[in-house]
Amino acid sequence: MNVIMPQLGETVTEGKVASWFKKVGDKVAAGENLFLIETDKVSMEVQATETGTLTEIRVPAGETVPVGTVVAVLGNAGDKVAEPKPVPPRARTTPPRAAAGTSQSAARPSAAAPVAVAPSSAYRSFVLKPFEEVRTPIGIALPQDGVLDGLKVTPLARRLIRDSGANLATIAQHVKARGGWRIAAADVAAAPSAPVIAHAPIALHPGDTVEPLNRIRAQTAAHLAEAWRTIPHAFQAIELDVTGIVAAREKAKAVFEQRHGIALTYLPFVARAVCITLGEFPKANASFDRDRLIVHREINLGIATDLDHGGLVVPVVHRAEDLNVTGLAKAIARQAEKARTGKLTPGDVAGATYTITNNGSFGTLFTMPVIHAPNVAILSLDAVRKAPMVVEGPKGDSVVIRRVAMVGQSFDHRAFDGAYAAGLLRRIKEIVESRDWAAELG
Repeated sequence: MNVIMPQLGETVTEGKVASWFKKVGDKVAAGENLFLIETDKVSMEVQATETGTLTEIRVPAGETVPVGTVVAVLGNAGDKVAEPKPVPPRARTTPPRAAAGTSQSAARPSAAAPVAVAPSSAYRSFVLKPFEEVRTPIGIALPQDGVLDGLKVTPLARRLIRDSGANLATIAQHVKARGGWRIAAADVAAAPSAPVIAHAPIALHPGDTVEPLNRIRAQTAAHLAEAWRTIPHAFQAIELDVTGIVAAREKAKAVFEQRHGIALTYLPFVARAVCITLGEFPKANASFDRDRLIVHREINLGIATDLDHGGLVVPVVHRAEDLNVTGLAKAIARQAEKARTGKLTPGDVAGATYTITNNGSFGTLFTMPVIHAPNVAILSLDAVRKAPMVVEGPKGDSVVIRRVAMVGQSFDHRAFDGAYAAGLLRRIKEIVESRDWAAELG
């Protein structure tokens, strides 16, 4: 049976075999750890689903391959075993192309072929269900009766093309130039991507250092650059009077920390206001998918988390609408700790429907964040500070010292317009300034 590289999340397209727990010829029991995977988001152990003998390792430790690649073979005890064959790294990055003249059905492995892979049971269904869609990305059929220059692009083909950053029109021309309508995944990977801005060579001077990007930083850079390039960003900000939140926090923080073992910050208060608001402005709790907007019922808050300046991850608080301030504080702290200690699972980083980034502890005035695609909006929370504010009273206006903070929202202008976004921010302001926050800390 084939052991494949599983898909560890909706946006994860490849994984690195970090290490093997078994060697060729070893017996493997169902449930035993077989190899360790590293992606841009998580590291995890992959287990065998059936008992057998490891007869072949096709992807040595240290190599990165696409989802769906056969990384090893499990057989019976008497089967002949073979040591891994050295293959150039580039050949590993795409599945093999079918031989010329081979039919499509013959080129693809059977969909019923057993797959010996099992991430831990806690998120097994998360991995295996979406993987059915990409089990055999060996060849992509582009029928002639289609939508682009006579070519119809299948959902799988669109997915691979989109993930690779290739240009669909260029691929269509390439297919026609070859005189056929079949294109392999290797062709998608080799197709031209977005142009790179050219610049003169950068000279190194004494004292300069060259720091290669680690995997998380490189993936963060690629993801954010693509989001900025493809999403029409708009930005608005509003000032909040958080005096009520400050008072509730000051009164409760000592007991809260003693009871729950975590510090009570301003973030869960604002997150609670956001969750209430998204119930009234659902188009912001959505994902943009090509030419359609998917509005989500559940509110899964992504919390942008810095990894000590080594990259950015976005762990998710699922069903955040069901939590009060205390519940949100505990969930956010738990996810942040898992992110910083490298213990996030695929389920922890999947499914965000709206994102919050918090730079307030650094004293920032306001932040214009980049949208965490495929979300359509991201909210920034900046420093709480003292400021003079005009307050209306029965005896007229007066200037008082209040605690204020700025929140800003970057939004995808394809999903909704400025008036909708402004109404959302105004509603957050109303909730923050009028809610009984002490009652949320039970």
